[in-house]
Amino acid sequence: MITNKRILTIQDISCVGQCSLTVAQPILSACGIETCILPSAVLSTHTGGFQDVWFRDLTEDIPKIRERWEKEGILFDAVLTGYLGSPAQISMVKDIMNSCLLPGGLRIVDPAMADHGKLYRGFDETYVRAMAGLCGCADILLPNLTEACFLTGTEYMEGELEESYVRDLLEKLSAFGAGCVILKGISFEEGKLGNAVFDAAKGEVRFCFTDKVVRSSHGTGDCFAAAFTGALLQGSSAFNAAVLASDFIVESLLQTADDPDHWYGVKFEKALPLLVRRLNHPEPLSRKAREAARERLTYRLDGSSFRDAAGFYRKIAELMTDGTTETGNNLDALNDILRGGFGKHRYGEPIELVWENFQDSRETLGDPLTLRILNVILNADDDHDCLLRILD
Repeated sequence: MITNKRILTIQDISCVGQCSLTVAQPILSACGIETCILPSAVLSTHTGGFQDVWFRDLTEDIPKIRERWEKEGILFDAVLTGYLGSPAQISMVKDIMNSCLLPGGLRIVDPAMADHGKLYRGFDETYVRAMAGLCGCADILLPNLTEACFLTGTEYMEGELEESYVRDLLEKLSAFGAGCVILKGISFEEGKLGNAVFDAAKGEVRFCFTDKVVRSSHGTGDCFAAAFTGALLQGSSAFNAAVLASDFIVESLLQTADDPDHWYGVKFEKALPLLVRRLNHPEPLSRKAREAARERLTYRLDGSSFRDAAGFYRKIAELMTDGTTETGNNLDALNDILRGGFGKHRYGEPIELVWENFQDSRETLGDPLTLRILNVILNADDDHDCLLRILD
């Protein structure tokens, strides 16, 4: 990990059901961030399909907790907000941002109030206006498409969108004052789903898309927000953090896809190794470590040089073996090649793989296989020592 940050995340606790603080704390912690929490409410389960949910509003407790922090001089590098139950809570969150952030601390707001063209139960236009006020305090905004439309008074559109429609939404959202806007859940073509990352200062929009996983689930927006924030605080750019968070969500959905009984969330715990391994490759800190890294044998893989999975495996074999030993076209064979002993690098010898034109190969291989390959490459537990650098 590259940094040592302390974050406060403010949202509800659903004791059962993978959403809100129940996912935010473990994901942020896995990213190496000291994660402090302020629950806005406690629920027995989340409200998406469970019956007879028990609920306790914690609005009255929030100012008392803030007062204790102020007396102790407790400050945070960032605040991430999620589901808030009322305009009164939104006002309290503004006070916390003003009093409990370190100078230069980040204010990251996920509006968490709507989806699929509708507001969540219990929210109305008064709440939308209050949330717009909180968005005006944010450095980074993380709305989904529905929330963006409610916040800006824009007609909600479903399906494949025109790029001009998305750019207009981003301009309206940035007018609240945030320097960066991540618009989640957009699509320009069938079978693809992704995000728009808008740098307001540069007026620059970048898009990142993944293959759409047929299964949808509760809590993916909360998982995305936590993974994005964790990567951002560990030094990733907003765009790279959005790419990593998107991959994390796809992996979580794939890990859950074959379990029809797990309808209440995604098995994000199974995807944490991907997230951690992708973040755990910083520049070496010591001079000795940097020198050791430079001595690694480096292989350069051109992601535009193959057109299918078999082509990928052939290219890896060409790069990393002398061709005297037959290798298979599968993930086990890839793992064996990474370990070495096939004529190019010794068994267990440290190596580096520079994957150029990564997005081209991702289009070729598809997200599920690409994520499987990344897991193999980054899994040091399988007796290989391979650093990975991805170049678009």
